[in-house]
Amino acid sequence: MSSSTVSATPGMNNQQYLELAIPLFSFGATFAGVILWSRGIEINFQFFALGCVIGSCLLAYLAWCRPKKDIVALSTPIYAFIFFVVPTDYMSGIVLQMLYAASLTLLLVRLKYRFGEAHTAVSAGKELASPLRDYVDLTRDAVSGLSPETAHQAAVVISQFSTGEYARAAGTLGGSSGSLPAILSRAAGIANEHALLLEGSAPRPANYKTFLPEDEALLAKPLPPSEDEERHFDAQLDNALLVIFSAAWIGAETDRPHLLGCQAFLLKLFQ
Repeated sequence: MSSSTVSATPGMNNQQYLELAIPLFSFGATFAGVILWSRGIEINFQFFALGCVIGSCLLAYLAWCRPKKDIVALSTPIYAFIFFVVPTDYMSGIVLQMLYAASLTLLLVRLKYRFGEAHTAVSAGKELASPLRDYVDLTRDAVSGLSPETAHQAAVVISQFSTGEYARAAGTLGGSSGSLPAILSRAAGIANEHALLLEGSAPRPANYKTFLPEDEALLAKPLPPSEDEERHFDAQLDNALLVIFSAAWIGAETDRPHLLGCQAFLLKLFQ
């Protein structure tokens, strides 16, 4: 998938601030305790475990905001209470708090890159942002006419890609590709191929699936020159997901609230 990024929205900034706050609270409180003790101010060192508890609660909140829940991250406040409610001596407290802070940081990285982004202020809206709305209008005639079941499968593919569930996305759409509009059939094949690659269960093919020249007028992103193979390869998936989204939006009205929840992910594909 393309590594390009979308301009930060207020909701995305808030999430980034919370992510930054987790290591700041969990490590910072412990370092503050060490500094105070080194200056002869003997405060019960368990008091500084509050930073790890706050970091645990923030991590659990970020996990709760995601459509796919990470039970490990959600349960960290419980472990914080268990670890730090029992009195301990100074050195043991430092070691335990530092290890726990490192664990929270690693879990934050896991949450962010395995479970996707939380829905932001953009995704909470009731209408499509203009790039997506304009693209749906552009491709309406080319991807209309799907059965409700097929359109729902297209919506599921978008949801699964947005949350990093690539193995489940592979093969969800396009099993009977002969019944799909031509550009959507190609988009489904490209998405299936990339899903297997992203999941790590298939090598990158030398001759990967691409859109055809006659599709270019309906693609959201101009395809880079084929000589720039990495960008050309990534752009195939970005375009494929937007084609699939358009088909889902047009044909699966009951799935529109969930598709609105994927807006932040979809807007990145335009970059």
